[in-house]
This record gives sequence, C-alpha cells and structure tokens, in this order.
Amino acid sequence: MQTKTNRLSLISYLDLSQLLEVYRGNHEENRLFALKHKSLEKKPTQMLLLWAKEHRFHLTQTLNSKGFFSSLEFTTKMLLSLFFVMGILTGLGLLSYSGTSPVNITYYLFFSVVIPLFSMMLTLFTMLSRGGVAEFFSIFSLLHWIDKLMPHLPFIKKKKIFTQELLPPRLVKWMFMERLQRISLMFSIGLLLALIFVVVVKDIAFGWSTTLNITPASFQMFISNIAIFWRDILPSTVPSLELIEMSQYFRLGERLDINLVENASKLGAWWKFLALSTLFYAIGMRLLFWFMTHYGYRKILKKEFRLIKGADVLLREFKTPFVSTEAPIVESHLEISEEVNLQVENTAHRSYHTIFGWNFSNDEILLANDSKEIKYSYFASVGGKNSFEEDEKEAKIASVTVLLYVKSWEPPTMDFIDFLELLINNKKVGAVQVYPLGTVGRYYESDAKDIDVWKRKVQSLRSEKVWVIDD
Repeated sequence: MQTKTNRLSLISYLDLSQLLEVYRGNHEENRLFALKHKSLEKKPTQMLLLWAKEHRFHLTQTLNSKGFFSSLEFTTKMLLSLFFVMGILTGLGLLSYSGTSPVNITYYLFFSVVIPLFSMMLTLFTMLSRGGVAEFFSIFSLLHWIDKLMPHLPFIKKKKIFTQELLPPRLVKWMFMERLQRISLMFSIGLLLALIFVVVVKDIAFGWSTTLNITPASFQMFISNIAIFWRDILPSTVPSLELIEMSQYFRLGERLDINLVENASKLGAWWKFLALSTLFYAIGMRLLFWFMTHYGYRKILKKEFRLIKGADVLLREFKTPFVSTEAPIVESHLEISEEVNLQVENTAHRSYHTIFGWNFSNDEILLANDSKEIKYSYFASVGGKNSFEEDEKEAKIASVTVLLYVKSWEPPTMDFIDFLELLINNKKVGAVQVYPLGTVGRYYESDAKDIDVWKRKVQSLRSEKVWVIDD
C-alpha cells in the first residue's frame, strides 16, 4: 500500500491528518499556493497532497504513519507468507495418499470451492452493509480474529498497531476486505501448487465417498454444475458418469471394492477437474473480488482524505480569491488644486498585457492579481534588488497598457521615476497605470494620504501616458 509522495496512500492520509492538527496556514498563504499550482485547480486531492508535502516540516514530532505503516506492512506480509504455507500444507494433507485407499475429492472441493464461495459471499454482504452489520459479517473471517490477537503478541506490542482512532470506520472496513482477499488468494495459490506437486511426483487414485444417500448420477450433476463455466470449452476436464461410478468407494471391513482396485490407473483423471475448480473459484473469482475491494478501498480513501478535519477549510481557501469581505471604509482625500488636471482612474481594468510590481516579489504580484481579479499576459518584479539593466530589459518587453503596482506607504524614489520614464519612452506602451496598494493584512486598502502623495508625484511628470488608480 505504500506509494509515492504524489500519489494518495494510507501514509499521506495519516500525515495530512496529523499536519492539520498543528498547522493549517492562512488564507493568504493557501490562496497563493493554489495560484502557483494552477494546473491542479481541478484536482483537489493532488493539491492537498502537494500542500502536505511542502508543509511537512511543521511536524516536529514522530509521524503517526511511520509506526503505523511499518506494523501494518509487517503483519500483512507475515500473514501472506503464513497463509501461503498453510495452503501448501493443507493441500498436501488433503492429498495424502498411502496407496491403500483413494484420496477423497470431497475434502479437497470443500477447501477449493465451498469455503472460497462462502468467504466471498460474506465479503459481498460486508461491502453492501454499514456500521454494526458490516462488523457482524466480518467476525466470520479468520483475519478478523487474527487482527484482534496481533496487538497482544510479544513482538508486536512495541509497534503501533492499527486502531480505530487512527482511521475512520468506513476506511477500516474496506482496508480489512482488501487484505482479506489478498491473504485468501495466497492460501489458494498454495493449495493449487500442492495439487500440482502431488500429481507430478505421485501416482494418485482419486475417489469419492459420503454417508449421504447420493447416487453417481446425482453426484455427476453436482460436478457438472461446478464446471458450468468451462465444461463446454474443456469437456475433457469434467469427469464422466462412468468415471464417477468407478471412483465411488465404501469403507467396509477396511477393504476396497475389487473394481476400484482394477481401475486405479483411471482414477487419476480427477486432477484436471480439481485443478480447474481451484483455478476458477479459489483464484480467479478471488482475484475479481480483490480488484473490486481494492477499487473500493481507493475510492473510499480518496473520499475520506478530503473529509479530514481541516481539509475542507484548505480547499475553500485554495478556491476563494484573496479579497476582503468587508465594505471599504470611505475616507476623505486631500484636496488637490484644480489648476492641474490629474489623470486618475477609479478602477483597474479586468486584464492587462503587462503587469509590473515595483519592489514586489513574484508571489506578491500573483496574490495581488488574484485579490483584484485581474488577468494578465505577462508579469514581472522590478525595482528592489533588481539592477537598472534588468529593469530596463523588462521595460522593453512591456506593451499596450501596463499596470504598475507600487506600495502606497513607500514614497516614490528616483529609481522608480527612472523606470517610469523608461515605460513612457517605450513606443509600444500606450498607457501606464500606477496602482498604489496597501498591506496584505488590509487586503491592499490604501490610506488616502498615501495615494495623494503618488498622485502629486505622477502629476509632476506631466505625461499623458501615466495614470493613477484610486479605487
């Protein structure tokens, strides 16, 4: 069950569950994370997995998944090996042949057909039921009691064994059924290998005997019904009425019928039917049920992964633009002399060809675009640690209408004016809109006095290309 980090697994479920108990980030960080991974916008599960991977360093204590998975993996592998060996030993015991009496096929059919069908029927009932009803059906399984016994074994006590507290009951149910199919499959493979081995190394005479009053014709019908799925394709593998009649025996006075002894060489033909019965019912159908339970387990794991406490908040913050839900406070602006015509826009456009952020990081620009719901073709960070040559190169790339974010509380510097003049001199640029933004904590709301400082500075440039956005 262990998988890569970018694929949903039991480990990633436990890690995210533990991480969300100590750290959930905030709207600003989570929305920015989603904006940086737009390709996963319609893949919430992958988004959560990647978020958990990038923030796992917040977990300073031992991961629950480490002890849990090691114990689960250990016990599952041990049970797979144990049941495989049990299948071989059971097969060898059922097919034990001393030469004095034939091997009774009814014993073998009980383990290769009856028990698997009963087990799969219980699995089906468990799949379709919920809560206590599902728990009731599981108690008929040997694995249920082994899981109950495991925590009390001396070499297991020190490990962190599977508990209801770590995983939701619905996931526990499907994981139990998926493990049950794998373990049962290993037993059946061992049983088939034992049959093949015994047939190869020994000359076995098969027979059938029962205390019930069953005629050879009735038994032949029973055998034919078992072989219904392959009797038309492989008719030679289905015992004939003649073979069934000659292979019936009765133990009276510890002596066998003389006809049984005379036809002993023909009685070995039963092995084909036994092998196909095992292959179809105990292995083939078990594989089908394993695929079903594995698919169901993966589906439930995906659902429960999104239902982890706190995951819904993360997903909501991934999707919700970083905007204030409060009504903006109306502020009175400083009066500007009407002698000069100020070029002011009340709102920003919905989209721009080029967006620059003066002394902004790329992440800050990305979050500001999201908060203001502005689309763009290209954006870049300018000013700050950038050299003049780097800013000059960016200015040459700009075209059409340029949006220029500035920090409203920082007064314009000469470096900023130099960059603004580069944009003004760029013939491809039709207009430059300077957008003073407040702090992230205030959802970019600026003080009126700060905006007026920028208005006065831009007005002093006396350029028809430059506008100030005051929303």
